[in-house]
Amino acid sequence: MRNISTFLFSGLPGRVGKLLFQSPTAALVSRDEVAIMYFGRTSEFLMMTSERVAIPAGGCTLGQLLGNLYKRGDRWADELDDRYLVCTVNGREAHLFDTIAAGNEVCLSSTRSIFAG
Repeated sequence: MRNISTFLFSGLPGRVGKLLFQSPTAALVSRDEVAIMYFGRTSEFLMMTSERVAIPAGGCTLGQLLGNLYKRGDRWADELDDRYLVCTVNGREAHLFDTIAAGNEVCLSSTRSIFAG
């Protein structure tokens, strides 16, 4: 079955057989990237809300991804302390040995209060 946008616009000049829209996930998969979203205290302390990070073509574990983020320095290592860190992958709770694949959305937050030092 052909994509509806390909069918509807296939006769237009410059649009022969091309998709008009591509999902954000498809773009991440093609570049072997994951989207990381930061929430609450984690977002405030790291001064980031989101980013895209390249991963190995075969995927990696959540622990390996976090290890690369820890290497960014003191603030990152402190805020991503696994005693307080809450991780989800595509909306489901994730643990250090869970596999991360290109196109996944990883969400990171902390159980510590934003007011805690």
